[in-house]
This record gives sequence, structure tokens and C-alpha cells, in this order.
Amino acid sequence: MDDRAVVALQLGRCPRALLRVARRCPHGAPAVTEQAPYDDAGEPFPTSYYVTCPHLVSGLARIEAAGGVERWTGEVERDPALRVSLERAERLQRELRRLAAAGRTGVDGGASFDLGVGGSSRTGSLKCLHAHAAFALARPGYELGERIIAELDPLWPARCCMNAYDPAPMSAILETSRHQWREGSRRLDAAATDSRLHERLIAEVELVQEELARRVGQTFGLEELARAYGESDRWVGEVVAERAPPGFRPQDLSIAQDAGFHLFSRAAYDFEP
Repeated sequence: MDDRAVVALQLGRCPRALLRVARRCPHGAPAVTEQAPYDDAGEPFPTSYYVTCPHLVSGLARIEAAGGVERWTGEVERDPALRVSLERAERLQRELRRLAAAGRTGVDGGASFDLGVGGSSRTGSLKCLHAHAAFALARPGYELGERIIAELDPLWPARCCMNAYDPAPMSAILETSRHQWREGSRRLDAAATDSRLHERLIAEVELVQEELARRVGQTFGLEELARAYGESDRWVGEVVAERAPPGFRPQDLSIAQDAGFHLFSRAAYDFEP
């Protein structure tokens, strides 16, 4: 199986903006990939290096879920050496992105070239620990990333994650999520015409969003997930409005269902392999 196929299995989707494998685990499987600044459609990819190893993804997500992003942001504020380390990495990230683009800009006109590690727009404000760990694994010597990695115990699993890959559990998870989103569709339809459901549904939607954010950590840097999340949010806002939205379009509900299913299946794959 070639690297691209392995990465697709690790991510549960076809990889985009993939340039090469930048770091492998001790078992030989891809662990970190180097990314182009733009995909084939010209959409920006927010960071140069991306964690694909399911073991690393899950471990880093647990650190984030325990408040790791805020904690490490605080460490950067207090420790001048960490801040210098971050500033150097972000300068290198910008250079790498411009070099890889080879003069090409995407739909954002090159605006994303100025983003830091993980797509951060302000030095010192961390967004995604996965991106900082990926940078350190691909380019050893990045102190902040290496200190984040040091919290992973063990850093690598005793057996390769991909040796244990079995599509059967994933199929069951996806079937469960399909059922849940079909039920969600029915309830959204009801809420569009029954004002009594509005307040309760809004509260539940917020809880679901919080849970997805917790389970996926701060890894919504994938633009297609961000767009899907936005579409779902937009449509849910419409159907729970005080009055049913004019010109009700079933295809809009389908967009929201697809968006939600995409997010749910991504979370299920990452954290319940």
C-alpha cells in the first residue's frame, strides 16, 4: 500500500494538499505529512506539517481536551525561550509556505502565507497542539513542539496503529452516525414548524457542537470541515428561527445533514478507531 493510501486510511478521507511524508513512526507508517499551502482547488491548507498517526492524533487531542492549548499559551507568555522558539518556527513556516507555493496563490490571494503554525494569526496565541507537535517531529529542534511531545506517554505505540486497522468497527460507527443524523433530520423538520421545540433544540445543538469541539480538540483547521461546520450552523439557525424560513428548500437540510455527518464520522474515526 502506498503512502497516500495509508494516510487516507489514517484520516478516514482522501488527503488533500499532500506533498510527502515528513516523518514516519518506528514501525514505518506515515506519522507526519508535509503539506502544500494550497490544494488543487486553490483552498488554503493552514499549516506546513500535519499529524496523521492515529496514536499521536488521539494523544494530542487528550492534552487539548484537558486545557492544553490554554496551558501552553500561558507557558509561551511566561517563558522567553519558548516564545523565541515559537517565533523562529513561525518565520520558517512562512518561508516554507512561500517556497512550496512557487509563486502560486490560491483563492485567498496569498493571505494565508502570513499565518503561523497551525493557522494562528498572532504569534504567541496557539490554536492547535497537533500542528506544533507535527512541526517538531518534522524539524527537530523546535523547543515548544518538543516539550508538547514530551507529554505523550508513550510517544509511539508498541504496535503500529495500521496493523490493527479493521474496517468493520468503522462501518458500525458510521452506520450509527447515519441513524443519528436521520433522526436529527426528522427533528429539524419538526422544529421548522413547531416553535415549542426551538429553545430546547438550540440548547441541544450547542451541546453537540461543544462535544464535537471537545472530541476533535482544536483540529478544525481543515478547511472542508470548517466550511461544513459553518453550513450546518447556518442551516440550524434558520430552521430554529421564530418562524419557518421562507422558501424552505429540502436541499439546504441535506447540506446540513452532510455537514454534520462529516463532522461526526471524523470524530468517531479519530477517537473510537
